[in-house]
Amino acid sequence: MSMDDPTHDEPVQPRETVCSLAKKHSAASASLAFLTFVAVSKTLLTKLVFTHSPTPVAFSILSCVATNLCIAPVLIYQGNFRMLTKKELPGFALVCLAMAIDLGCTNVALAILSVALQQCIKATSPAATVLVESLLRGKTYHKLIYATVISICVGPILVVAGGSSKKWNAKSANGSQLFGMIMMLSAVVGGAFKYVLAHKAIKEYRESMGVLAFTFWVEIFIALMLLPWAILNGEAAVFLAEHRTLGEATLLWFTAAYGGVRIISQFLFLAHTSATSLAMSNLATQALTIIIGMVAFGTEATPMLLLGVAVTLVMSAVYAWLKTSSVLQTAAIIAKSNAPRSAARKTTQLEVAGLNRAEDSAAAV
Repeated sequence: MSMDDPTHDEPVQPRETVCSLAKKHSAASASLAFLTFVAVSKTLLTKLVFTHSPTPVAFSILSCVATNLCIAPVLIYQGNFRMLTKKELPGFALVCLAMAIDLGCTNVALAILSVALQQCIKATSPAATVLVESLLRGKTYHKLIYATVISICVGPILVVAGGSSKKWNAKSANGSQLFGMIMMLSAVVGGAFKYVLAHKAIKEYRESMGVLAFTFWVEIFIALMLLPWAILNGEAAVFLAEHRTLGEATLLWFTAAYGGVRIISQFLFLAHTSATSLAMSNLATQALTIIIGMVAFGTEATPMLLLGVAVTLVMSAVYAWLKTSSVLQTAAIIAKSNAPRSAARKTTQLEVAGLNRAEDSAAAV
């Protein structure tokens, strides 16, 4: 074949392929890296703050205030700020109540538990969501989904079993280890109810108000809802009376305002990628948070704890794969295509049985 033949395909150089792929997916890769970094660092910085100031509920309120201080100038500049209507108020308040419980319980648990255990319990969110949807909506899932979410729940049990009895009997300024686990489980269950019952409402409010305006009002409502909790448990008084160095105060406010950065990073990430990449980001965030948290805060890496972490991460990866791949959809299509023939055979069997019963009745008469 001549070199001038237009049908001749030039061999693609490996370097050109790599460069083209890198250029094509550069935005998604950058967003993935940024979101993972922000999510991991936000959790670890919050844990660090709690080692100096064990007031998680009061800190949650400060985080709402600091986030709005960052968002307000942008809203004013863009001219997208708007008030809530009376019609929106009741439903919006219920959505914010679910978010407030989730945030408050999560931070209390993070202040008490090791990062590894807190993250492993948090990973059971799919199990809670599946349970709530099955109970409230009668929704059924593939058997592999049920098996996977049950397996995810084994991870935290192994992590708890991997701790010494002395450790689990220890108490902190925020309560016992048992109380911390109850708080994290409450956050997981509350998050499941929020997703099942309020997911549609949250999406509608966000679309009608805009991301920043929605976030601004959510932060105000959450702060007001958490304030009585912080006053009643004494955290508000302790938080205001604490003497902090310049470094501690800087860390406190920086971490509190970091929540706004995380919100922006999430929407920036979703604009450039798919649900599969989001699942990958969540897994990377979970793994890095656990590993870095164990090293940074001196968590004893017992064999049982490492096994529990491994089970949680592996089964979370399996769950993400099942939810984002087409393997279960393909199985459902095959089952659906076979359904009419099965139904026809079943109908024929019923008709035969009915004729037999009719003949028996006639004979008896």
